[in-house]
Amino acid sequence: MPIVVVGLNHKTAPLGLLERLSISDERLVKALHQLLGYEHVAEGAVLSTCNRIEVYASATRFHGGAQDLRNFLAEFCHVAPEDFTDHIYTYHDEAAVRHLFRVASGIDSMIVGESEILGQVRRAYQVAFDEGGLRRVLGTAFSRALHVGKRSRTETAIGRNPISISSAAVELARRAFSEKSLAGKHVVIVGAGKMGRLAAQALATAGADRVTIVNRTEERATELAGRFPSATARAFEELVPALVEADIAICSTTAPESVIDVATMKRVVAERHRGRSLLIVDIGVPRDVEHEVGDLPGIELRDIEDLSGVVESNLGSRVAEITKVEDVITNELDRFTRWERAGEIGPTIAALVERAEAIRKAEVERAIGGRRLSEAERATIDRATKKIVGALLHQPLERARELAASKQGRRHLDALRELFELDVDDDG
Repeated sequence: MPIVVVGLNHKTAPLGLLERLSISDERLVKALHQLLGYEHVAEGAVLSTCNRIEVYASATRFHGGAQDLRNFLAEFCHVAPEDFTDHIYTYHDEAAVRHLFRVASGIDSMIVGESEILGQVRRAYQVAFDEGGLRRVLGTAFSRALHVGKRSRTETAIGRNPISISSAAVELARRAFSEKSLAGKHVVIVGAGKMGRLAAQALATAGADRVTIVNRTEERATELAGRFPSATARAFEELVPALVEADIAICSTTAPESVIDVATMKRVVAERHRGRSLLIVDIGVPRDVEHEVGDLPGIELRDIEDLSGVVESNLGSRVAEITKVEDVITNELDRFTRWERAGEIGPTIAALVERAEAIRKAEVERAIGGRRLSEAERATIDRATKKIVGALLHQPLERARELAASKQGRRHLDALRELFELDVDDDG
């Protein structure tokens, strides 16, 4: 059964389009149930991160399945197909699994080797599994992808000195002030989730000694602030006074729409001392800060698309590790395809043997007619006819096993099923 992936990422689509197609954790279960309702989707999973949206399926038909995935994106996200057609990529079978392995290993990320993607793939896998979206084929592909991610980080240096989107945002802020340390700068983190935690860690490393954490749930902000001696927490209602005092703001919430609008920032600008600038780095997808905020006086607004300079300078020695990771991927992909082909040929052989046995029994009964045979005579006929069928099938079945393990295995398998009109359930 074909594996298909349809998606867009930071390489193929602008941030504005990615945020329109993003699917939050809160909507993921609903999305999966809708995805699994499409005609050609037998198994399904959705991976939505700050720089990619990808839909995976084990499909009953490749072309029908690929179209179902495109329709799902358009219909669930309420985006016209023509808005993303030129930005989309589609892979199937071995290429789809290789892509999944590359994503899990971190070499397809905006920041090569970044530490968050493996957890995001694991989350996509777990939710899809819990909701009944994964079975034999796609479930195994995701399971092997997690193994590839672990191998890549233990057997190569791709994840050495890991950097994240959050730490890249902090580095961008440091460079904006042309200073080695952020000591003395007042930094506000908006959002106390994982991205906020990573930002707080990066700020501590960068020497920031005045950090304020603002979150809609004040308890979460207080809990996160308690992990860092230089951090304090404030309620979301105190966002304006916090930003009035800040030099830098890093926004990283999971809100479905902006949490800082132009009206809010006009109040902030009005209360700040003239000549004081505020750098806002928005790493939320969808964006946390309205784009027009960047037009206000004294406000410099950056987003994920502005991280490219940090990303390129961080690549360094990791480039040499990409080849090693690709070797791990090739090794695991070979194991997966051999497993998949072996699993596919088994039911086909069983169906063919069952078909041959049914024919043998029917012909024996037809030949015997109404004659009364002893048990010994019937046993002799059964043994002789079974040997004939076994001898006829032995060589073709051995050859079928060999061909199924080849790169053209699926084509040979389909031909065998077509030749003998075998109805085989691939779901496993």
